[in-house]
Amino acid sequence: MTQDIRKYDYIDALRGYAILAVLLVHSTQQVAPINHAFQRLASHGGRGVQLFYIASALTLCLSWQFRASLEAFPVRNFFIRRFFRIAPMFYVAMAFYLCLYGFSPRYWAPNGLQWWYLPLTALFLNGYHPETLTSVVPGGWSVAVEMNFYLVLPLLLLRLKTMKSLLAFLLFSLLLNALAESASLRWLLPLYPPDQQHLVYEFSYLNFLGQLPVFASGLLACHVLSHVGNLKRFVVLGWLAWGLLAALSVLAPAGSKPMGNYIFIGFGFSLFALTLSIYPVKFLVNKPMVQIGRISFSMYLTHFAVLELFARFGISSIFRPGDESSLLHYFLVVAVTGILSYGFYEGIERRGIRFGKQIIDRLEPASPKSVPRAARA
Repeated sequence: MTQDIRKYDYIDALRGYAILAVLLVHSTQQVAPINHAFQRLASHGGRGVQLFYIASALTLCLSWQFRASLEAFPVRNFFIRRFFRIAPMFYVAMAFYLCLYGFSPRYWAPNGLQWWYLPLTALFLNGYHPETLTSVVPGGWSVAVEMNFYLVLPLLLLRLKTMKSLLAFLLFSLLLNALAESASLRWLLPLYPPDQQHLVYEFSYLNFLGQLPVFASGLLACHVLSHVGNLKRFVVLGWLAWGLLAALSVLAPAGSKPMGNYIFIGFGFSLFALTLSIYPVKFLVNKPMVQIGRISFSMYLTHFAVLELFARFGISSIFRPGDESSLLHYFLVVAVTGILSYGFYEGIERRGIRFGKQIIDRLEPASPKSVPRAARA
């Protein structure tokens, strides 16, 4: 029988903060705050996706380290686990949003959905075309990026085993990111009329290569967590370096400030994750936040529907623009999304996880090695 890895509450808490940030940016788009600082904070809520990626890289890296020597076919089992962790809920969301929006034109699909959008999305290949990026399932771009990261992760973990190799991969990912962004803007922009070029601009950094440096940062953080002896000293030096770059960013030309760059923020999230691994203080790592993190995937896929239905039934219009009303609207969105997502987590996600585990148990030969049973990965 295969075994589950030990659960790390601070990683679930990271997911909790990530989904609350994502809900903040989308909720305030419907009921806007007035305070400038509140507006800026909310506008950065989309960076929660990068925090998801850091948490994912840490979880998968630690899981791999735990299981690789205990299973006969760890790569095969890894892919089975990942598919049944993500696909069941994603396919339910795909069917729901097709019923909700149909094939009609929308911001992410100006010409309406085409039939070939569906198989690409179902195969998690929607992240390789501007028109399929996130047109079928709202926010589906990030799921496509995640699934493509799963495809290459076993190879990366088998090859990148030293700090030097991980740093080299991080630099390589930054190069790929720059080349991919430049190429997409140069070659794809002329193919779209002016009123549809937003698809290309968004695609230029919401694709797999655009987000790869964030995952690379997460893998580096996992290596540091597992192999660096004086972790506290490393984290302190890391924060000093990150803070110095952030301070120097005030001197950078407009439009190139690191503090506005999602990759630079991703590096900060890696340091934040390492900090929580050392100091999982109750103020930051507590039961409510951990629970939100556990249902965060369902919350991510569900909150778009909650916001759409709030708009259609006039619920959001009850809240007039303002800081207090924006916060109340946000808390209501979080509450409704959380309640629905708990049901989806129990009824769909956990069943998918169990089904994947059953498949692995049937395929994995009996092993004489024994490890204590622990919480889910």
